Amino acid sequence: IANTGNFSKAAELLYVSQPTLSKFISSMENKLGVKFFEKINGKFVPTPYGKAYIEYGQKILQLESELKNSINDISNLRKGTLSLAITPTRDLYILPLILPEFRKVYPNFNIDILEESIDKIESSILENKSKIGIYIADEQNKHLHYEILDEEEVVICVCKDFKYIEFAEKKDGFKFPWIDLKLLKDETFFISNPNTAKLGKLSKLYFSECNIEPKTVVIKNMETRLRLASIGEGIAFTYDIGEKFFKSFEKTPVFLSIGNVKRCNKFVVSSLKNVHLDKAHSDFIKITKELLGCYK
Repeated sequence: IANTGNFSKAAELLYVSQPTLSKFISSMENKLGVKFFEKINGKFVPTPYGKAYIEYGQKILQLESELKNSINDISNLRKGTLSLAITPTRDLYILPLILPEFRKVYPNFNIDILEESIDKIESSILENKSKIGIYIADEQNKHLHYEILDEEEVVICVCKDFKYIEFAEKKDGFKFPWIDLKLLKDETFFISNPNTAKLGKLSKLYFSECNIEPKTVVIKNMETRLRLASIGEGIAFTYDIGEKFFKSFEKTPVFLSIGNVKRCNKFVVSSLKNVHLDKAHSDFIKITKELLGCYK
């Protein structure tokens, strides 16, 4: 109507009858208590109220168009957000391995990463702030669904010239040559925090079982522990992922199995139970499982 100045011509352009269009305009005017048009020199001209209605109507149409495009983008895998929570140690080797492959399939996806402790990761998933989490599962929450990515053996790392390597021997059930920790009672061990970290607690358990009290240095970062061990500064407690992913050190470290009992942790990806994951997050899990499987 604003473009033609005439109800009849506007009705023709809209493929409706003139009475139908007039009735619609009259209904909206009555609803809002204002007039949209006034007749000037034989033409219908928008009033200030009519101009405001047209302006916001155009914005609504634009938003509707953007919404449709956004839905199409997501449907066509062109846009979206990968929402991932992961422990700091894991992102060191998981993300450089997985994200490039994910980007090949979802090149325009945003990546939202939360680096936190296990408790905070699970809270983030339960609060629907993160869609999936990757970490060591000490205990399982009944509201979460878990998929096992790997089982990681607790081992130690030493330099290749370590004086006790000759005493390591093959032992059934263990991945690496096995060594008796009692031989290492006078050595320095690099461990994670025994009060808060699962691996730190396990290191203390191993010492207790062997009835030894070696000197320990608490270092949170696993790569730092491994690098120090690789240059002969001490012995590092770690998981066998160290052997899989930290092969770029200046000096190649050696990994040894320990303990009377082989201890493994379940490395998992979790999500809310009974909640459907979209294709992008499901594909991320699939890619992660496939690539980690290559390193077994």
